Amino acid sequence: MTLTNCYCTVAEAKADQSISDTISDTVLDVAINAASRQIDGYCARRFWQDGTVVARTYFPDDNLTCVVDDISTTTGLVVKTDDSMDGTFATTLTITTGFILTPSNAAAMVPVHPYETVLAVSGFTFAVGDRPSVQVTAKFGWPAVPDDVKKACIIQSWQLAKSQAAPFGVLSFGDAGFMQLQRGMHPQAAILLEPYIRRNRPR
Repeated sequence: MTLTNCYCTVAEAKADQSISDTISDTVLDVAINAASRQIDGYCARRFWQDGTVVARTYFPDDNLTCVVDDISTTTGLVVKTDDSMDGTFATTLTITTGFILTPSNAAAMVPVHPYETVLAVSGFTFAVGDRPSVQVTAKFGWPAVPDDVKKACIIQSWQLAKSQAAPFGVLSFGDAGFMQLQRGMHPQAAILLEPYIRRNRPR
């Protein structure tokens, strides 16, 4: 199985457990893919970057504010508006003179963060109504996978991989020794991911 937009590799997961053989590689492939998508759902965002620009449309929150999906870079970024609300995005805004992005210091943060909001400036406004009036063409996602997310993926991948050997979520150690596996996100993974959960959701 091929790893697709995943947050760690099989080699990184094995190194975390000091494993050198290839016996568990197939199981880990599946677990890493599943853990990566679990992280996406848990954080309400994804940490991989589009390979090419993609166009998406949004309902602005008000005349000046439009919360959007994570924009990883301003390279290739185009923002258009449908001022007449007829489904045609005829007005192209220029960054800094027609709109700005926030967080304003996203590129200087550690790790580098994406932009989450488009703000109209210099007298420009967004039309608010019963259809999306803002179109953003960009590479969505994160500029790079944060180390915390990578570590959370490794932890969660092993939890999923080990669950195969645990009927009903329980591992037996003999002499009536049992360990209940965690359901959902591993507690340590959840702690690592907490700062990355997206609270403001685009419409």
